[in-house]
Amino acid sequence: MARELRDALSSPDFNRLALTGITKRITKPWWNLRWAEHAKPGALFFATVSGRLTPGSGKVPCLYLAQNRETSFEELYGDDIDAAKKRGRTILFTRRDLENRIYLKTAEELTIKLYDLTAAKSAKKIGLDLGTLYTPQVDHPRLYAQRLHDHPARFDGIQYLSRQTQSLCLVLWATHTPSLKRVKMETGPSLWDLTKFDRSLLPGSLRLFDAEIQVAASP
Repeated sequence: MARELRDALSSPDFNRLALTGITKRITKPWWNLRWAEHAKPGALFFATVSGRLTPGSGKVPCLYLAQNRETSFEELYGDDIDAAKKRGRTILFTRRDLENRIYLKTAEELTIKLYDLTAAKSAKKIGLDLGTLYTPQVDHPRLYAQRLHDHPARFDGIQYLSRQTQSLCLVLWATHTPSLKRVKMETGPSLWDLTKFDRSLLPGSLRLFDAEIQVAASP
């Protein structure tokens, strides 16, 4: 029998939970993969409709960061790659899309207060389980994110593990620390820059991190 997804406590009950955060100091680059047209200063935070830890109101702009470039890629494309493999295929990109998916990386030290979902019993403390956190029905984890965003502890975001790579990820909100909106990010490579030719792959395929991809002959 399938397990039921958990629902977050009501706001008043959730706000009565005694929650403490971690103070995290970022000194090395953390990565965000996005379309080039959305890589402009002042537009780094936005309320994505697909992000599982974007607060459920849809009114809280977010910045997602991964500890490494591969994780940022897998968070966006991992499910599509897996689905293609199960059909005996490889995921198809156009060169234009690969050129327009670019990395941004943090370019300054940041000190932020986070709720750490990687800590022992941190999920249990808020009534969350891993099935609910990682369900494809993202409205459930988004409600927990909203509760954490609104909590009197005034978190700047959440630290969690990527369900694709098990590496660290962050979602940041600038609500309680408005200076976060001015975080300095530098432009890094595009996905096209990171593709590699691999003689072991079929013609038309390239290697992108650990994934085999195909590139369409035209955009």
